[in-house]
Amino acid sequence: MAARTYDNVNLQFPSNEDVRDSGIYTIPAFQNDFSHPEKAHRISLIRPNVDDNHVGDDDMQAVAAKDHVQSILTPTVIICVPIVLLAGALLALVLIFRVNPKPVSQPASDRKSESNQPAARLVFVASFLSTVAPLLGSYIMALIALPVSRDLEVASRNSEYLKLPTPYQMSLLIGILVAATEQLRTYFGYLLHRTERAGIPRVLHRSAWMMTLTIALAGAVSISDAVLHYMTSTIEFDQVFVRAVPDRQFGRGVSEFCLDFDREKVGLPCSVEFDFVDPNKNFEQTEASRLVHNTSQTSTIRFANLHDQPGSDIAYLTPSDQAIATGTDFHATTVGISTMCELVPASSCSMASWGPTDVYTNFTCSDMFHGTIGMPPNVSDVSSVRIPDAYRSFLMYKPAQNIMYTFFNDSSMKTVYNTVGYNDSGLFDLNIFPLNDSQLVNPFYLALAGRTEYSSFESDSEMLITNDTKRDQYNSIVDFIVNCAVTSYDVSYTWFNQSLYNISAIPTTNGSVLEIFHGSQLYSTVSGGSFDLQDFVDQSSMSGSTKESFLGKFGSLYSSKVLAKIGGYSTNRMALQQQHREHMLLSKVPVVPLSLLIAWSFAYPILGLVLALQAYWAAQHNIKEIVAKLSLRGLSQAAFEDQTEAGSPARSVRLSRENVVQLSKQDTRRVLVDGNATRGFEFRVVV
Repeated sequence: MAARTYDNVNLQFPSNEDVRDSGIYTIPAFQNDFSHPEKAHRISLIRPNVDDNHVGDDDMQAVAAKDHVQSILTPTVIICVPIVLLAGALLALVLIFRVNPKPVSQPASDRKSESNQPAARLVFVASFLSTVAPLLGSYIMALIALPVSRDLEVASRNSEYLKLPTPYQMSLLIGILVAATEQLRTYFGYLLHRTERAGIPRVLHRSAWMMTLTIALAGAVSISDAVLHYMTSTIEFDQVFVRAVPDRQFGRGVSEFCLDFDREKVGLPCSVEFDFVDPNKNFEQTEASRLVHNTSQTSTIRFANLHDQPGSDIAYLTPSDQAIATGTDFHATTVGISTMCELVPASSCSMASWGPTDVYTNFTCSDMFHGTIGMPPNVSDVSSVRIPDAYRSFLMYKPAQNIMYTFFNDSSMKTVYNTVGYNDSGLFDLNIFPLNDSQLVNPFYLALAGRTEYSSFESDSEMLITNDTKRDQYNSIVDFIVNCAVTSYDVSYTWFNQSLYNISAIPTTNGSVLEIFHGSQLYSTVSGGSFDLQDFVDQSSMSGSTKESFLGKFGSLYSSKVLAKIGGYSTNRMALQQQHREHMLLSKVPVVPLSLLIAWSFAYPILGLVLALQAYWAAQHNIKEIVAKLSLRGLSQAAFEDQTEAGSPARSVRLSRENVVQLSKQDTRRVLVDGNATRGFEFRVVV
């Protein structure tokens, strides 16, 4: 061994004989000639491994590939499986539970997809994608470490030194391979200072841009997820199931018993039990009474204004709310009644007061409608016969001293609508024949003379100042006469979402339906007559300040009275159309952010598989020790191993990543920080 001595330094260098004896390649003399193409690169100074056994290249490649299967398979599975499962689950939730609304309910230009899943569940799955994606960068860099190791090995073996990193670049390379973003930032700063650095090899560029790609992918996933969260909304939606053949009886119509009843035999309708036995009498009368007060469990009376005019309300019969299941819609027909009234001017009926304090009012509208308001009715002791009364006209109903009314077949109040053939005593008259069914009219007319208190009206009511009414000199009573047309209708309507729509009404062809009510109005009854009309007048007087409000309210109340009687003798009818709605809350998912999120997510397994193939190809060569050294554990082991110690395990065995990990775990030495602030610090291994 040749020795050379310098001042204060004793350096020993091997002689040429020592170099030849140890097996190191002979270093040629220095040449400054780069013109020889066969010497275009310098000769490698890497020491060949003299301890290698003579193993064939194919066997070495097989062993190397086998050793790296686990190191390739684990990151590949982690990159591909979790994110594919999450993206697939999100896509399945949207597509499997997708609801396709009709164009009328959802504009086709709205690029959003409706899913029958809670929005919270969808965005919860999507948030996992943005959480998992940034975690996959280190596993991607673990795969890229194998091709990088292969490139370093090839460049070193071929003495292509310009393709090898400098020590500083090696630190950047290893930092990037362990997915350290600080090292990536340092790389870009280093890349921009071209005049102050050496050439950057391809392996460093490749690793840096691969890590940049992983960060960009993670950012794209996170941004897509954020936009998806922001734009996803919850909307109300009804899923409709239309029945081809309706199976529920939501319609209403006259009962089969009344339709088959021979009214012309006696003149009385099916609602009056005379000379026959009605098997459903108790139920029909009870149902009619319940309908008056809207307490029926099967049907209810509703009102609709078909002409948007006061006083034109129509009452119609529908199933009760409890009889209609929630979410059920239907189209059905039913029975409807409308009562439209008008005031008859006091002058047209020659209204005049007389008697003590003008308590009585005479009126004469026609020969068939005249009488005295305020005069008490004559009451008979015989329930089936009423006695003559000089203060009322022929066949006039007079239940009380303030209510008098008669039914007519037209608005002139000249022809009494006597369908049964009564005489003025309320008995059958053989000289008066009942009307045939074809002679029944629709509408019939109700002429009513009434009286109410002055104070029943609002102070500014038109009923207190109009010439159509008569007030006494003390402003204590108001007398009036109304003429009302009562019409029956075939009503069709649509029940949708607990509301009524598309209501239309057509008058019935004759008065058979109305006769169920009209024919039951006997002149002498056990209950004492139409006591409810007095209540109708009181309610109407308090309904508003206009004449129309008074007339409209009275007409609606009277329509409900007529329909309640008819409704007691009605039965259910099958609905014309029927459907069932399931109300649900849908997630309205924007298609573009969802598509981008799925696309970026599936880019990970594609990238992982490509890198896995490259890593497997690189693993065919014996780069096991290089890969192990391109890791933090490998650097730590190399830095703190006592390489001058004889028999060091690092020099007696070929290191792999698993060897490094095992040696690191078994090592009992400690790393000491040695030094001070004056002379500096360094790490030193102590036992």
